[in-house]
Amino acid sequence: MLLGEDSGAQLAALLAAERTPGVIGAVLIGGFYDLGAIPEVSRDINPDVVARASPITRVAPQMPPLLVGHGGADTESPAEHARRYCTQIVQSGGRCQLLEVAGASHRSENWFPSQWAYKRAMVEWLSALAHGPVIAHRPRGGGVLKDILYSRSAQLRLDAFLPRVATPVPAVIVVHGGGWEAGDKVTYITPLFEPLARAGVAWFSIDYRLTPAFKNQDQLEDVRQAIRFVRAEHKRFNIDPARIVLVGESASGQLVTQVAAEDRSLAGVVSFYGVYDFAAMVTDASPRSLLVRLFRRTVLDDESRAEMRRYSPLYRAHQDMPPVLLVNGTGERLWAQAQAFAQRLTELGVRHEVIALEGAPHGMENWEGHPEWMVYKRRVVEWIQQVADGLTRDRTARGLQ
Repeated sequence: MLLGEDSGAQLAALLAAERTPGVIGAVLIGGFYDLGAIPEVSRDINPDVVARASPITRVAPQMPPLLVGHGGADTESPAEHARRYCTQIVQSGGRCQLLEVAGASHRSENWFPSQWAYKRAMVEWLSALAHGPVIAHRPRGGGVLKDILYSRSAQLRLDAFLPRVATPVPAVIVVHGGGWEAGDKVTYITPLFEPLARAGVAWFSIDYRLTPAFKNQDQLEDVRQAIRFVRAEHKRFNIDPARIVLVGESASGQLVTQVAAEDRSLAGVVSFYGVYDFAAMVTDASPRSLLVRLFRRTVLDDESRAEMRRYSPLYRAHQDMPPVLLVNGTGERLWAQAQAFAQRLTELGVRHEVIALEGAPHGMENWEGHPEWMVYKRRVVEWIQQVADGLTRDRTARGLQ
C-alpha cells in the first residue's frame, strides 16, 4: 500500500497509475492532482511536463483502489481538483473513495481535532483492503511503544521510544506545537525522533488538551502530569528520573519554558521558536485572539494583561531555572521573542544557549533538506547529552551514585 501527503500524494498517485506489481491500494492526503490549474506551476514549467506530472491526466484502467482525503477549504490544491480526479477514476472503471474534510486547510497536520475523524476512516479503509482486523501492537522490552495512557482523568496518551540497554538512560519529553489548538504527538516534531533515538536517549511524545475546549492552564497541567508519570514509571521505562529534559516547539515552547520555571528538578529545557511574551502577540480581544482562546477573556484590560504576564515565560523566568536551549530561525517573527527571552535569561544568570539558524522560517519540518539548517539536530542532541552527563558527574562527585 502507498500513503502520501502533499507532493507525496501526487507521487503516489502517479505510481498507482503505473499499476506497479504488488501495490494493492493507495491513500492520498491533500494531494496535487491538476498541476496545470495551479498558476504558479503552469506559468513556469513546460505544459507537456506539467501534464505528465498531473495525476488527473494519467488515470488508467485497472488502477488499484484509492482513498483520497482532502481539505474542503484547501486553497493550495482546491478540493474540486480532488473531486474531479476521483470522478475520473470511477468513470474509467476504477475504485476511488473521496474523504472530504469540511473546513480543513491544505496541510493535514494543521487540521483540528474536530476534523480528525478522517484518521479512523483511513485505518478502516486500509484494514478492509488488507482483509484483516485492526490489530493494536504493543512491543515490549524497548523500541517504539504507542498510545500509553499517562492521564486517566483527561484520557491523554503518549508514544515512547526506549533504547534496549541495561542501564537507565536520559529521557526527553517532547511536546508538539500547533498554535495551542492543533497537532498531536505525531505531528510537527517528528524530525526529532530519529536523532534522539540514534543518540540512545529515551523520548516520550505527548498529546495534550487543545483550545478552544481547554485553556492554557489545562495544557500546562497536562505537561506537568506527563512529567510526573514518566518519573513515577522510571523503572518500567528504564530511564533516569533525574535526567529528564523537556522539549517544545512554537506554542509548546511557551508550555515547556513556563513549566521549567516551576520545576527545578528538570535536567534542562529545549524550546524551538517559542512564544515567551503573550503581550507582544495580543492586540485585541477578537474571537480568534489568544486572549479569548487561551484565557477566556473578552476584554483587553489591565486584569487581562496581568494574566497574560503570569503565563508568559519572559516574566516567570528566575535564576534557579534549569539550563535552557533556544533554537530559532532568524527568518520568522518569533525570532524577536527568542532574542528578548535570551536577554532576560542573561540578566538572571540562567545557564542558556541560543542556536540561531540564519534565514530559517518557522517550523522544523520546513528545515528538512537544508543542510545549513539541519545542523540543529546534532547540536540539540549534543546539548541534551551535555546537561544529562553534567548531572551524572555532579551526583558522582557528591557520592550519590
